[in-house]
Amino acid sequence: MKAFAFVLLCALAAVQGRYTGLQTTRSAAALGENPYVVHLRIAVSTSGLLETCVGSLVDNRWVLTAASCVASSRFIWVRYGVVNVINPSLVTETSTVRLNPGYSAATGANNIALVSINRYVIPTDNIVPIVPVGPVGDSGTVCAFGGEEGPGEVLNCYQVQVSEEDGVLTVSSDDFEPSPYDVGAAVVSGDNQVGLLVDGSGKFLGTAAYTSWLEQETGLDLSPAGPEDSNESEDSNESEDSPEDSAEAVHFV
Repeated sequence: MKAFAFVLLCALAAVQGRYTGLQTTRSAAALGENPYVVHLRIAVSTSGLLETCVGSLVDNRWVLTAASCVASSRFIWVRYGVVNVINPSLVTETSTVRLNPGYSAATGANNIALVSINRYVIPTDNIVPIVPVGPVGDSGTVCAFGGEEGPGEVLNCYQVQVSEEDGVLTVSSDDFEPSPYDVGAAVVSGDNQVGLLVDGSGKFLGTAAYTSWLEQETGLDLSPAGPEDSNESEDSNESEDSPEDSAEAVHFV
């Protein structure tokens, strides 16, 4: 099968991938294995048509995706906890998006956006936010619905190889053939998201360069936790004795 390699630039624009011959593994996703994945169904304001994209839940109230997916949206239906789009664990509807201020539809620069959820999504076994930036390991995962002739219904995940050199990240796969319906899909390395698909031909954008913007829009603190932070977190957890405090602790904030 044709091999793809995708280059993620931790800068302002994504670049097109080059070919490799690395083998990877494709598998149908099981419920709860990739609980950050969301399916986006978009009513386009300019045409009235419906389009499909992918996103990642990065907070109780925010979904990260490509700006090109939602720039012309009128309504967005967000499906969570989904390995088959027909049977999601939760569906919400929203019309509020935050495009990166540097996004250019003409050039594709800064093709990243946030979707504001119209409710507080409480994590479950099948719905869990992912940290949208982080260190890059040697391997990673891309999950997408795909479809050769139209939007797919079943989530498939691909184990890929990831490398970094001089600030450029390369994701290599023999199996993953991106489609326009997979735009917005996250590239996950370790426990964190490190990029997202921004083009059906195989262009990815690294998320690290957008850390400040993500923090400003979502209120998240995305700075790496040091030893002191970990100790403070443990002390805080030990002091949470009341049932009310314990209930609050299960929410991803």
